[in-house]
Amino acid sequence: MADNTGEKPESKFDLQLPKPSAKDEVESAKILFQEGLLDEAKRLLHRVLISSPSYSRASRLLKDIQKAELDLILNRSQSLSVDRKKLEDPEGILRKLEADLGITIEEQSGAFNPTQENWIHTMELGPRERFDLAVGFFEMGCFRDADRELMEALRQVRLQNSSLDEAGVSIVALRAEALIRLENAFEAKMFLAPILNEPEISHELKLPLYYLAGLAEEILGSRAEAKAWFEKVVEIDPLFRDANFRIRLL
Repeated sequence: MADNTGEKPESKFDLQLPKPSAKDEVESAKILFQEGLLDEAKRLLHRVLISSPSYSRASRLLKDIQKAELDLILNRSQSLSVDRKKLEDPEGILRKLEADLGITIEEQSGAFNPTQENWIHTMELGPRERFDLAVGFFEMGCFRDADRELMEALRQVRLQNSSLDEAGVSIVALRAEALIRLENAFEAKMFLAPILNEPEISHELKLPLYYLAGLAEEILGSRAEAKAWFEKVVEIDPLFRDANFRIRLL
């Protein structure tokens, strides 16, 4: 048997697969997103953004996933909307509402301004119809119109019920999101504050409200308060939107 003289050292075989690149991770996350596996997609994107915070493709895809999760939150409310279909054509939804509810929505001239009311109607609608209308406005970027409908829908719900159920919380969550999109984070914070203190609403049902409260505080520069809200979110659901990632950044 030949001795090992050291002149030809034994080869070391590395069976470990090479670490995927950020581009590969984002492509994998995109496939998972398309398959509806949102949590798995977020894990990959968070991993990419932790190592490469400025990687824009990962940030954009994460925002798309957050939007999809918001749609899921809105669609969970069976008492407001049964078997809601994905809003692929918001303007078509508005036209359908005109036909179904017998209302006429007057479009203002010029481009939409999200900070102003662009659509006007005078019909008396119930909370379900107003919520549907607000979702259409929100998807079109008409956040002030959405805010108007949601305020009235919430007022009607308050008159009907002593406490907010899942339907009412969905209205509150969408209004807070609309206010944040309107860059009114302080108004969103003040709007959410008393609702977050209502003991009749369960801890789990407040989950999207905790997240939005944290988002408002983060925008306002209150890092400690924002982190506390996001930590309440991950206590209930560690994979809710990007709460875990935001905690890492705060």
